[in-house]
Amino acid sequence: MFLRKFTIAAACSVLLFVPSISVNAATFSEGEISQVQHFQKEYADLDKTSYDINNLYEVKPQLGANFSAGKIKQQYITTQLAYINYYRSLFGLPAIKTNAIANSNAQKTAAVMAAINADPFVNQHGLPTDMQPNYVSDSLWKLAQDTSETSNLNFNVANQSAGDVITDLITDHYNLTGTDTGHRAWILSTRLSSTGIGAAYGSNGYRYSVQKVLNVDDIFRVASQASVAYPSAGVFPVELAKGKNVAWSLYLSNKVYSGTPKVKITDMDTKKTYQATKVKNYSRNGYGNFKTVITYMPGKTPIISGHQYKIVIGNLYSYTFKLFKEDTSTTKEVTTTTGSTYQKGAVQQDSHLKSPFSKTNAKLWASFNINVKNSKTEHYFFDALKKGQWHQNFFLKRVLQVISK
Repeated sequence: MFLRKFTIAAACSVLLFVPSISVNAATFSEGEISQVQHFQKEYADLDKTSYDINNLYEVKPQLGANFSAGKIKQQYITTQLAYINYYRSLFGLPAIKTNAIANSNAQKTAAVMAAINADPFVNQHGLPTDMQPNYVSDSLWKLAQDTSETSNLNFNVANQSAGDVITDLITDHYNLTGTDTGHRAWILSTRLSSTGIGAAYGSNGYRYSVQKVLNVDDIFRVASQASVAYPSAGVFPVELAKGKNVAWSLYLSNKVYSGTPKVKITDMDTKKTYQATKVKNYSRNGYGNFKTVITYMPGKTPIISGHQYKIVIGNLYSYTFKLFKEDTSTTKEVTTTTGSTYQKGAVQQDSHLKSPFSKTNAKLWASFNINVKNSKTEHYFFDALKKGQWHQNFFLKRVLQVISK
């Protein structure tokens, strides 16, 4: 059967009911048009409710004497998970679930950060510069330290939707540490199985959001696919590809690459080629349990809805993608963003100290460090990490090197 093709301009005006974009735009096959419509419908169906301190909670927290973490509305958790899985579907990644214990720990952590009005402009993983208030128990403070170490953190004064938080994290355009795209890597991890979600408002007006991303057992999972390129191959929303400080990236699940490749971007419609800028290799950080993490900026490349692009990343990887307009409710191509800041999802200890995995991880880590080879308990292992002995995510990197042999 002859496979008919349409220009994206015709597809948008006839099938998607938005203005045509370019008479010279890339052609989209019927299958691609169907996929675009599917993603547009999925996005349109996502809950866009904005939240503030008045509608976030099912049970309002007590952030002082007689401290209690409270409980956020289930719809907030459900919506945030739906956004995570929508974005994962753009890359062909399997859906993940929330975990009740992880949700509880994330909420307690968010409430602790809100109670102390944690500074949103400094690293808050592990609460390294914060003082434990007298109304927070030792066990709760340690849980907040452990959970914040293993989570994506987002701090925002705007009345965002539950999904806006995830959009911030996946575009990673407000990353305090630069273009490492660590938040994105954790959301798009090929080994991620579950997450936990929490949020709370401090008296300073910031919403402290916590998304659990590092699960000890995920380290040993088989990757669901070999690579994750951003923008993804096939069709991809233009809103996620462009914007101030939005880096593009390549993650490899099992292949180790330590170099810094040159990256070329070709607009297949205009036949012009551009050099990517700020190409960096963050592989040693272990983001998302990936073996290779490459990020780069598209430089002077015009990013246009309806155009097709070819990416060549040295001799490492090459692919093509076509951009489409995700949000058909507005004619604007550029996503409107609100000010926010958050920290990278750092690799650090898990809070379940008595689990079999924690014991295994303690033994593995200790075997690589002569200073703790005689350690007999997993508790010493976690205490050692607190003292800064996990330099450059050393433990995760070495574990992955061992199990890949």
